[in-house]
Amino acid sequence: MTNWVDGAIDDPRPASDTAVRQAEDELEVSLPSEFLAVARVHQGAAPVPAGIDLPNGFSTAVDHLLHFEDSPFVSNIVAAIFPLLDVLDEGIIPFAADVGGDFFCFDYRADTNHPSIAFWSVDWGVVPLAPNFATFLDMLRA
Repeated sequence: MTNWVDGAIDDPRPASDTAVRQAEDELEVSLPSEFLAVARVHQGAAPVPAGIDLPNGFSTAVDHLLHFEDSPFVSNIVAAIFPLLDVLDEGIIPFAADVGGDFFCFDYRADTNHPSIAFWSVDWGVVPLAPNFATFLDMLRA
């Protein structure tokens, strides 16, 4: 079971339907319902446990989910993609930051309705991780 610890935003509160719809419109995707069930309530929060083993033999940890609020701007789910537009493939949408400044992402390239989960690193590019968000959460370890 994953617990969530607030941290990336001040005065955390559930995301409004309007904020979620606006983010989906700007990103031009429908975010997975299993992600939204968590992210609406725990936006900006860190999972416990947070560690994850990558398929390439390395490991990292989830620092925090991206959020739907205006501030802090850098951790907003829409704003996070702007500095990466030149390096991310179309259809790769960050949803959480790792402890090293890289991102866990939805990968819409194969299926625009049911994205898989990938890790994006400046060093390795896109590394496939899980078929969906629920499986990704099951991969988290202490």
